[in-house]
Amino acid sequence: VQIKGVDFIWCMASDPERSGWFYRDLLGLPEADDFDPVWPEFQVGDATLAVTPLHVGRTTPDILVAFAVDDVYGAVAEARRKGVPVLHDVRDTPWCWNAMIADPDGNPIWLHKRKDGTVG
Repeated sequence: VQIKGVDFIWCMASDPERSGWFYRDLLGLPEADDFDPVWPEFQVGDATLAVTPLHVGRTTPDILVAFAVDDVYGAVAEARRKGVPVLHDVRDTPWCWNAMIADPDGNPIWLHKRKDGTVG
């Protein structure tokens, strides 16, 4: 098996419409062509982020995704200004800068920048 990239990311949310604000307005992801506020989808480069209602039997949302950003420090500062919880401040590792914020359901969202400048 040879992985070529990410086709989609699936985020289960307690309120997909509310989560739409987070991904569209805070993170600046453009809405997909067939955008529906009940099941919002956003473009992340060549991939799609689908925000869906919780499945029957699920009581908690679930996702883990790392978004590449140009400035992790600036992205964290913007999140704080907009009242978004910061789960961990910027970490400077040998290979990247990363931080973690929470979406409206408390799911961890990584803000990430590779030191070699690559994305994806």
